[in-house]
Amino acid sequence: MEQCTSRNNNLSIGDLVNHVLYGKEWVGMILGFEYEEGPYHARNEKALIQIQPGTKYEGFFKTKVAPNNKINDNLGFVTSNWLFKIEVKNENS
Repeated sequence: MEQCTSRNNNLSIGDLVNHVLYGKEWVGMILGFEYEEGPYHARNEKALIQIQPGTKYEGFFKTKVAPNNKINDNLGFVTSNWLFKIEVKNENS
């Protein structure tokens, strides 16, 4: 986990993200990136995600991911092409 930004899209460590399949109720923070061996492909990049406490998907990694992608019930890896940065919009604009 050396890089601070994603190779696939505009994601960085510290960003709050949603998951494309679970929508806006799935909220996680990017803590790092990991890259699998082999030729470059968008699915080779995984983001280390901390699910935010108190959200609908708290405990997401307990049952929703393969054991090798789980660190604990709220911390684990998700392929970064499934993630989208939460954009904060200015209420005055």
